[in-house]
Amino acid sequence: MKKKKLISHDTSTNLKKPHLVILGGGFGGIHTYKALPAWVKKNHVITIIDKHNHFLFTPLLPEVAGASLDYHSIVEPIRDLLDKDTYFIQSTVVSVDTRKQIIELSDKEISYDILVSALGSKTHYFGIPGAEKNSYILKTLDDAVNLRNHCVDLFEAASKLESSEERKKLLSFIIVGAGPTGVELTGELADLFFGTFRNQYPLIPQEDIKLMVINSGSDVLSMFDESLRSYAADSLVKDSIILKNNTRVAEVTVNGVVTSDNEIYNSETVIWTAGVTANSLPCTCGMFEVNRGRILIEKNLLAKGIDNVFVIGDLSLFPSQDGRGLPPTAQVAKQQGIHVAGNISRMLRGQNLKPFVYKEKGLLASIGSYNAIAEIHGFKFKGIFAWFMWRTIYLFNFASWKKRFKIMFDWTLNLFSGRDTTRL
Repeated sequence: MKKKKLISHDTSTNLKKPHLVILGGGFGGIHTYKALPAWVKKNHVITIIDKHNHFLFTPLLPEVAGASLDYHSIVEPIRDLLDKDTYFIQSTVVSVDTRKQIIELSDKEISYDILVSALGSKTHYFGIPGAEKNSYILKTLDDAVNLRNHCVDLFEAASKLESSEERKKLLSFIIVGAGPTGVELTGELADLFFGTFRNQYPLIPQEDIKLMVINSGSDVLSMFDESLRSYAADSLVKDSIILKNNTRVAEVTVNGVVTSDNEIYNSETVIWTAGVTANSLPCTCGMFEVNRGRILIEKNLLAKGIDNVFVIGDLSLFPSQDGRGLPPTAQVAKQQGIHVAGNISRMLRGQNLKPFVYKEKGLLASIGSYNAIAEIHGFKFKGIFAWFMWRTIYLFNFASWKKRFKIMFDWTLNLFSGRDTTRL
């Protein structure tokens, strides 16, 4: 086996500068980089590594799947977000050796002086038989585009059928999970199916289309106040969606799902949004302490027992009072990234690192049809006002003004015209 080449930096002119490496170009990694002081960037070689060459605004994936946003609108080239002296490597992280301070990539090895790991998460199937093999997911841009294309294909195929039973079989959709991703995707698909597609395919009766949500809990969006949870559930049901609470999936087959009560729900399309788990970061020297797949960290966001490796976002298990850590959300990753940038600055100055304190900025969820719920600093909002609030807050959390204007244009256009259902 050919030995991988070890490099410390990409140019010989920077060999005397310490090397800061950020793993992951998502919310945690990008906001770490953006918050670094200018003097840190000037005096260090900085490298960002990600398997994709773009930053993805994951909260808007349901809108791509539901054809209300073009897929280019929610991504931005990572290189466009970096200063000219910062390096980007598109590669997959294989492992890290925290003693030798070496990162193994799929094609080479890189040394580091300070490491920030923000590798995010992947879909969690909870060991349910057939779930991974027989389900669509919504975690990457490709997932959203594939799901959108799949829906277009099914309606095109159904439009050629004369049998109502055959159409019903083809146009039966099940979403597993009623957290923010599941509910927002449900709302988007409901608008697409019962709005845009009903106009485009007038010969397909609405009763031939079935959209079901299977939820293991007693309420959708369990993190919200009870009154908002109830409002969201009522809104979904009014939009011709079948909601099955307190229902656990025991198996996913090519024909649908089987519940723990041996109920069988047939469907051509099962979409799994029931949970996420941390992406793995193997440590060849065994220095990381791991619990439930997440790396244990100190309150200052350093990996436990390691003084030059920060771990943030979905990959980390923060020492919270309940032991469950912080939720795997973009809001947490962004705040931790900004905090890590400050702690790197303090570390380089020989100052004590500050503990991270998570500040909940609020909860937002779209439920389709110009409808949303929001809970911000104890205030509760619902309906079209919450929907505009949701869009405004998401818009101004995007990485650049160029993309903000593009998203705003797409959303404005959608107010006056149907969704673009061109197959991509």
